[in-house]
Amino acid sequence: MLLTLYNDKELFSFSNKAGLLYIRDLGNIDTGKFDITQREVEIGSRKFRTRMSTLSDISLSIERGPQIVVPKDISQIGFDLDLPFCNKMLEIGGGVGGFSILAVHMFKVKVVSYEIDNEYFEIFRKNIRRFEAEDRIEAINNDGREADVNAFDAIFIDNPEPWSFLEANLQGRKKVSSILPTYSQAERFSRFLSKKGFLVSVHQLIDVPIKISAMGMRPETSFLYHTGFIVSGVGENLDG
Repeated sequence: MLLTLYNDKELFSFSNKAGLLYIRDLGNIDTGKFDITQREVEIGSRKFRTRMSTLSDISLSIERGPQIVVPKDISQIGFDLDLPFCNKMLEIGGGVGGFSILAVHMFKVKVVSYEIDNEYFEIFRKNIRRFEAEDRIEAINNDGREADVNAFDAIFIDNPEPWSFLEANLQGRKKVSSILPTYSQAERFSRFLSKKGFLVSVHQLIDVPIKISAMGMRPETSFLYHTGFIVSGVGENLDG
């Protein structure tokens, strides 16, 4: 069971089947000692209430390494890749598991994920155990170029050069998606997919902070924002 410990200032989500687990800002805990029937628990001098975990709780509790894909973008990518109708998806650039863990809980898809960085991979494996995803995510500590892309219909690539993983002769039906930080990368990948025979769609990601005042709500007058692009492609009857 995925459960959440929370108080006014802190929130921690984990599986009570994960065994002994180190959780940042909480310490080493025996997760099996916690149950949803406990209305209040104490850890050291801190008191927490309990509830069944929500998707938001899981997203907030994933141990970070590199920047992870946020839930609203996972929803768009899941839509582009038809994940509710996909048996198994290939992920290249798994990071610490932020995308794949939320994807398996949101869409019930199975994921084969490649992550080459050893440090991120260890956090990835820990996060998989922490959030009861071991039966749905196969994590592989290797370069994504070793993946057999033609064994999958849905492919998500979290890498600034996604085209380098799709240079094989693609066959059959493919749905591909990637998040890219710059216009030039988004354009290059879009043109790459088009030449491969894909129908391409591009979405720009912008997060606009909103100010609440006595007069109402409006966007902040001045702000810096980070943007990026989701580039997705659908290829039908690819012949290599």
